[in-house]
Amino acid sequence: MFFCMLHSEAAFGQTPVKAVLSGIVIDSITKSPVEFASVAIYQQSDSSLIAGMITNQNGSFKFELLPAEYFIKISFVSYNSKTLEFTFGDAPSLNIGSVELGSSTLSLNEVNIEGEKVEKQISIEKTSIDVSQNIAASTGSISDILKSQPAITIDAENKIFLRGNSNILILLDGRPTTLTSIEAIPSSNVESIEIITNPDSKYDAEGTAGIINIVTKKQQSKGLNGAFTVNYGFNNRFNTGLGLNYRKSRWALGFNYNGRFDEPEINSVLVRDIYSLGANTEQKIHSLLENPTHSMGLSVSFVPDKKNQISLTFKSVIFDNRNTQEITGSQINTDTTEWQFHRLNHVSWKRRNIDGTLSYKRIFTKNVQELSFDIMYSLTRGARTGDYFVEDIYLQKSDGGGKPQNTTAQLDYFRPLFSSGRIETGAKYFSRWNSFYSHFYDKDSLTEEWLINTSFSNDLTYSEYIFSTYLMYSDSLSKKMFYKAGARFEYSTSVLHMQSTGENVSSDYQIPFPFALIKYQINKIQSLSASITRRVTRPAYFQLNPYIVVIDQITYETGNRYLKPELIDKLEFNYSLIKEKFQLRNNLFFSNNKRFITQTAVLSGDKLMVTYANGESQMKTGLDVDATYKVLPFFSINTAFSAFYSRSDGNFGNTTLYSDGVAWNGNLKLSFKPDKKTDIQLLLSYNSPIELPQFRLDEIYYSDFSIKRSFLKNKLSASITLSDIFNTREWIVNTNNSVYSLYNKSKNDTRILWFGITYNFNSYKPVNGKNGEPENDNGILKL
Repeated sequence: MFFCMLHSEAAFGQTPVKAVLSGIVIDSITKSPVEFASVAIYQQSDSSLIAGMITNQNGSFKFELLPAEYFIKISFVSYNSKTLEFTFGDAPSLNIGSVELGSSTLSLNEVNIEGEKVEKQISIEKTSIDVSQNIAASTGSISDILKSQPAITIDAENKIFLRGNSNILILLDGRPTTLTSIEAIPSSNVESIEIITNPDSKYDAEGTAGIINIVTKKQQSKGLNGAFTVNYGFNNRFNTGLGLNYRKSRWALGFNYNGRFDEPEINSVLVRDIYSLGANTEQKIHSLLENPTHSMGLSVSFVPDKKNQISLTFKSVIFDNRNTQEITGSQINTDTTEWQFHRLNHVSWKRRNIDGTLSYKRIFTKNVQELSFDIMYSLTRGARTGDYFVEDIYLQKSDGGGKPQNTTAQLDYFRPLFSSGRIETGAKYFSRWNSFYSHFYDKDSLTEEWLINTSFSNDLTYSEYIFSTYLMYSDSLSKKMFYKAGARFEYSTSVLHMQSTGENVSSDYQIPFPFALIKYQINKIQSLSASITRRVTRPAYFQLNPYIVVIDQITYETGNRYLKPELIDKLEFNYSLIKEKFQLRNNLFFSNNKRFITQTAVLSGDKLMVTYANGESQMKTGLDVDATYKVLPFFSINTAFSAFYSRSDGNFGNTTLYSDGVAWNGNLKLSFKPDKKTDIQLLLSYNSPIELPQFRLDEIYYSDFSIKRSFLKNKLSASITLSDIFNTREWIVNTNNSVYSLYNKSKNDTRILWFGITYNFNSYKPVNGKNGEPENDNGILKL
């Protein structure tokens, strides 16, 4: 009896052992993690609340529970709530895997009520823009969507600057691509655009400004479905697209075509005074461009079972650019003699691109443990020809071209580690190779023969190989604190060979790229984050190529074969406040850029040479603020502001690369939704003057207006957009140094009235594909 009493006391005094319940909340369409979702655990017996928390940045959650019967309820704004019942036994852990949340929809006979989507989501790592909610997409241009973001500046030739830096890595669905300009990508095929200012270790380290990732739409519906889009802009602007998808059983096929034609007219003014030569030049430049572009894509995917996925994608871009440029002006020399000049340039670019991607994914547990492998190849054949008339006499011509090729092989793997952690690792091989040729000819006035000018001609090859690997771990320190830490290591080697001289310029770099992020969830509506990261920008082809291009009678442009990669270290802090009617995000950042790459102009004999150089260092401190307030159910205001102080130091020969100044950009967007089928937006934008090494860019301001209306149960939509309402958008560059002064103004026909129509059938959502166009080799001076 005494033994039984002791045994009973021991049994009743034993403390039950808790076990770990974990899982991940994801979007049912995009399959991306849902951050800040509310997760609550209830006792099945009496529905009493046991515990609750908010999902972290990976969309994951974990609880320590006693063995019992529970049900879990997961909810988030604009999503349907989901409830799951389960029995928690004596096992040490239970991972329920991925829980998918769908957008909130309620059907009442013919009435369909949906939760309103948010146009953009901002975190310390990235800003994600929902293209379907941005009415500027009706023009068919991604640039029109990006320019409404405060940290983005786009010049007269659609070159993108992020926080004053144009060294941006462009990705399509998280993968590298050969394109540096995104104008040929149709916005109708894009789900979202991610502006990633603090990429973690799994991303390529390329791009000191950051990454712009274009996320294309994914095919969900079975059977045949498609969409047709056409947009026309007055005058001489037209783009159209057709997308078709077919899914049956384990197979899916996709085809898309997008055509585009632009004929912009650009007028420029250039006033230049070279002190040592005593030469003062004033000239006007009129350019008429024709830009026909054709983009086609084909994709095939096969899913043999739930654990394996295989896909094959092909893409081709045909791009032509024909520029007729007329230059007229006068020049006054030291002896006060004045002479008039007239020059006519006919320059054409032709580029033919094809690339393909083979992808394989092994899914052990969806969004919990996966292995993926990708092989990518890209080839572009390019040609550039020029015919130059001086005083209406055909005196010069040029031809050139290249054949850049990229090859990539990438392996990625992630899985849970410990009770709530996640480890990610991978390796990548990347190579790029190109053969350039550039020949310039002068016409002999006596023999009428074309003589090659060896000073302006060059044949060369360039090869580069990059080997990289990364390791990253993320976990929760507590229910309110999350962290992610890792590093990427890259080894690169390159050789530039000039056939005319036999000279080789080679380089080798071994660079570690650390990354760390910590996030604290103050409460359900407030959070604080901090991150550190390192990035690199390697010189582009056109920045390295030492061949010389004639701009006018005094100005020439060339690359710098001795350029070195620039390296940047960044520290960033984020504060977020998310309420139902009010959202506020602040990013405070500090960066130090070593060997920054910049465009510069130097005096070479009696010529002004535009080239590229490495500065010594560039320090930058800034703040991004984005606030949205829903004033009324049908009216909301979004104001966004980005400001930074920048200081650059360095010299290139006798030319200083020093700059010092404050710049800021601001946007005000007013959104009206008078009924469910109508969207109206008004955008006001302002970019302040900005100081760059050797140059000063003047202010840019403009306003856009758009209206969009849906018909036939949202199958058909029509839009009207007026860009640059008051025709104020222009590009002005000034400089005044010890060598020369310059004023350069460029005005494009930016006020355009757009009409657009899109028709979808069978719930069309394009398959994952990629589109692109060749590089846009533009600099600061619009000559």
